Amino acid sequence: MNTVTNRKAVKIEILAITIILAFCSIVYELLLANTLAIVTGNYIWWQSMTIGIYIGGLGLGAYYSDRLRDTYKSIVNTEIVLSFFGMISVVYVYMLHGGYKYIDNLFFYTGNYHSSIYLQNLFALKIVFFVMVQALTFLIGLLSGFEIPLMVRIAEEKLGEENDNEYQIFGINYIGTLIGTTFFAYLLLPKLDVIKTSVAVAMLNLAVCIYFIVRYLKVSKKVYYAFSCAILVLGILISSSEHKITQTYLKIFYYMPKILGESKQEVENLYHKLDRLPEVERSKSLYQYLDIFSYPFVYNGEVKDSTILTLDTNFQFNTATEFLYHQAFAHVSIAVNKKVPKKVLLLGGGDGLLLRELLKYDEIESIDFIELDEKMLDLAKGRFAELNQHSVSNPKVKVHINDGFYFLRNTNEKFDAIFIDFPYPNSYDLARLYSVEFYTYVRKALNPDGFAILDAPFFDKENEIKDNIRGRVMVTTIFNERNLLNNSVLASTFYYAGFKTFFPYRIADESFLFVKQDAGAIDYDFMEKSDLSRLSKETIIEMNNIKNQNFPYEISLKHINSIFKPAVVKRNEF
Repeated sequence: MNTVTNRKAVKIEILAITIILAFCSIVYELLLANTLAIVTGNYIWWQSMTIGIYIGGLGLGAYYSDRLRDTYKSIVNTEIVLSFFGMISVVYVYMLHGGYKYIDNLFFYTGNYHSSIYLQNLFALKIVFFVMVQALTFLIGLLSGFEIPLMVRIAEEKLGEENDNEYQIFGINYIGTLIGTTFFAYLLLPKLDVIKTSVAVAMLNLAVCIYFIVRYLKVSKKVYYAFSCAILVLGILISSSEHKITQTYLKIFYYMPKILGESKQEVENLYHKLDRLPEVERSKSLYQYLDIFSYPFVYNGEVKDSTILTLDTNFQFNTATEFLYHQAFAHVSIAVNKKVPKKVLLLGGGDGLLLRELLKYDEIESIDFIELDEKMLDLAKGRFAELNQHSVSNPKVKVHINDGFYFLRNTNEKFDAIFIDFPYPNSYDLARLYSVEFYTYVRKALNPDGFAILDAPFFDKENEIKDNIRGRVMVTTIFNERNLLNNSVLASTFYYAGFKTFFPYRIADESFLFVKQDAGAIDYDFMEKSDLSRLSKETIIEMNNIKNQNFPYEISLKHINSIFKPAVVKRNEF
């Protein structure tokens, strides 16, 4: 009876440890993929590559695990090394990417390089960054790959050659993976963020290590205890320094280009200048990081105080220049339409700034405002309430906390205008909001003479060569085949969703696409017949250039972006 009880206790022990190890392994994988996707702004490429390299490391670790002769010593060594590298993983990524951005900006702003030299340096820099960061990914995957085969060997040593031991360990490994993914999404990332998550998970590996040292290790334990204590102290130091580490990285990321872009900037003074700059206000919602920082902004030769908001490090708006974007979005589209809509649907635009412009029209009777992230609404009602003139609280506005895709799919209401203010599609999740399925829902929700307008990554053709931009020389025209393909995907997707009129236009650095269901020419003299009293003089000047803009595209079925076959994704970094 005692033997049976002992065997059962040993089996529970082995399965419990297996769950912990599987939990840690999947969290490391998600942590590295998520962190690299956020800092680079390229979700698809970096998540895919990181997960692939990590799994490759897992496979190789499992393949060569039979070369680890001493089972208990090997598991202890694996866990102690894994806890160290897992603990520093996020800090390592921050340090590497911060250094990468610093050197890149240094080349760009302070170098005296021809374009070919700059591009060669940039390519080499990218390769070095990729190899160094993914070497850590592979190493953690490799170490994690040793774990399950070692647990199988421990089970065989403790329980004998039972046929179901191996199957149960592999089965419980998948359960641990499920628990890890769930905890990462709903608890670890939202509550602890990335640095403390890496430390917390590393502590689990360290706990397993210490358990095996105490219970099973036969050799001298002093060295192992010393390493364990050192890693424990390191974890405490990293956790207590999380704010400083994060702020240092964010300041390099956001402020360094601005500092290096200033004339006659002494490079050796950069660190001290960074340290004196105000901290980046970072908050985390269920969906994204929201960063707010301030920096003097030069506009038309005038220095202005400005506050900048980014979402997952992607630029959202600058308080010094946002009026150009939101006026172009609201007023130019209504001017092109030659009729003010009465019933409006606004998708996105959680900062309330586009709402502010739309509410300048008394003719607009109601606005259904769809925003997914409550954190953005809190900012709109609080931090940015004065900037958006308390637009979110206006009685004409009905706020829906919802996903725009699902709202349109399920609504039976009809609107005179739909304003779509979404982030650019740098992930497949966002790419569905630029899909033929989504735009079909947009068309169905419009009245027959209604229009839709969106902030679209559309490219205009400029047949000029820009000479010298700081240290970089542009030797090619701005418009290229990739731009043509991008334009064609957007236009074709709208066309096959049922829209036959397209009017792309650019104001300052932002491009927009105005669409209607019926085919018809656009009157480029709309400005002469429009009330421009709501627009700033800067926006009016920009509007005068619209008639000279050219946005080439081709309509074709092969260019359609669908949720089943994504074709449009904006790439920020390789």
